[in-house]
Amino acid sequence: MVESNPILDFAINYQFPEYTELEGTDKIVAFGDSSHKCPIYVRQTPPCTAECPAGEDIRGYNRLLNGTEKTEDAWKASWETIVKMNPFPAVMGRICPHPCQKGCNRQFHDESVAINALEQAVGNYGIEAGLKLPEPGPDTGKRVAVIGGGPAGLSAAYQLRRRGHAVTIYDANEKLGGMVLYGIMGYRVDRKVLEAEIRRITDLGLELKMGVRVGKDVTLDQLEAEYDAVFVGVGAQVGRGLPVEGFNTTPGATNAIDFLRNYEVLGDDIPVGRKVIVIGDGNVAMDVARLALRLGSEAVVVSGVPREEMACFQNEFDDAVNEGAVMHYLTGITGLLAGDGGVRGLVCSRMVKKDKGEDGWNSPIPFFRYKSSGETFEIEGDMVVAAIGQSADMQGLESIVNGNSWLKVDRHFRIPGKQKVFGGGDAIKVDLITTAVGHGRKAAESIDAFLKGEPLPEQGYREVTKVQKQDVMYFFHSPQAKRGNIEPEEVVGNHDELLQALSKEDALAEAARCMSCGLCFDCKQCVSFCPQTAVSRFRDNPEGEKVYTDYSKCVGCHICSLVCPSGYIQMGMGDGL
Repeated sequence: MVESNPILDFAINYQFPEYTELEGTDKIVAFGDSSHKCPIYVRQTPPCTAECPAGEDIRGYNRLLNGTEKTEDAWKASWETIVKMNPFPAVMGRICPHPCQKGCNRQFHDESVAINALEQAVGNYGIEAGLKLPEPGPDTGKRVAVIGGGPAGLSAAYQLRRRGHAVTIYDANEKLGGMVLYGIMGYRVDRKVLEAEIRRITDLGLELKMGVRVGKDVTLDQLEAEYDAVFVGVGAQVGRGLPVEGFNTTPGATNAIDFLRNYEVLGDDIPVGRKVIVIGDGNVAMDVARLALRLGSEAVVVSGVPREEMACFQNEFDDAVNEGAVMHYLTGITGLLAGDGGVRGLVCSRMVKKDKGEDGWNSPIPFFRYKSSGETFEIEGDMVVAAIGQSADMQGLESIVNGNSWLKVDRHFRIPGKQKVFGGGDAIKVDLITTAVGHGRKAAESIDAFLKGEPLPEQGYREVTKVQKQDVMYFFHSPQAKRGNIEPEEVVGNHDELLQALSKEDALAEAARCMSCGLCFDCKQCVSFCPQTAVSRFRDNPEGEKVYTDYSKCVGCHICSLVCPSGYIQMGMGDGL
């Protein structure tokens, strides 16, 4: 005989009370109770923007693309929204490792929005449509010198011109672009794309002094005397050599920065070995190997750590291997082999994991967690390229670094002790190119305030939307749009761009996946679910103000906040009454 289950018996035999339709505050509400908290509408920062080093309004341009915000030309309006913060959407849409997507709340529902792919699509549209950056503001009579024509310097120059200040760029190179030009190959960013986005900035009326090295051809003191403010964005364009005997004096031994720069200057005429050994595990090492393959060489990558601890991105690694690079893991370098003509190889050592408690065993830098096993072997090659880091060249700028190798700035990007000198980009710390763009913008905002005699801007508190406050089940599950990547049949001599942009149709569909975190997108959920009919909708209201609560009807049932897909509604009014 089966034993009785009292819980099951209760559920089966339960008699629902007779239904009666009640009015006003007697209606049944969530949890059968009311509260002293009523809905308030809080515009928050979406996590994608919070994670974007350039500070782009990602939610804003997605809302334009998906039709939430009405405009005559959604693509043009989206492009204009991006370039308020970042004048390089087409470039960044190709090379940025998109930390924004790691913050996207959609990932907790299915997959994050393909923000980087959307930026590329919008950036491409801007170039194809011949869109121009906003015209410079009224002339302020102020002059600013920008040292360095890389992403930080160009970003600062653009933002300063928008505000009406005259800008002169000093750059030691013959072309603008910094490490975007001299460190990123054409198969990642087509040179025509980079040139188009730089030209839009220079068309705003910049004065260019190319081939001029500050500290040698002109001093910083002279610039301080001549200009009302100075921005230092010299980047980190000095590659590190391998710390073994003979590396700096042996023909065929070089660093990654010089190797990539020389290719940009000399093209396919660059001297290159038949077998190039690349030392490093980051994206730059993959770039060197892939360039060597295109120049007709063999490419061998030597990593001191196992594959799972390499710093390069998965796609960069996969592309390098697919194109023919050979990988050596857990391989340290103990010496350089040299002959009469130069490099002939490396002396290497097998690396093993350090034991717990040994110096560096838990270092945040993976390489320091390993040690030599004592087992040595040789790798033959006639060229060695060290891709183990880079630093800033501060020769001639000693007065602002005080013996340090890097630039130090305060929270306003002003150099301490220098009232009119500001700085940013990789000269502070080697980071993402997008970070340098953000530094340039923020420094320009501080410079603008300084030139106007106003207090320097402060970064106020920003509430970031938490996915726990959103009803993500409102959204249908949908896969993230994927870009294609061309795999060249013949690598040698092929410098064509490989990353394929989304079609316009795919881009619009992807923009529709944006959950508009932290801002109403007029889904009408709150209007539909309010048991008191306290919430009204006003179609013609401004952005983010589509709904209104009649607090005389509201009983604080929380339903509207629970069903809000964007997390825009919070409960707060009347707390403690």
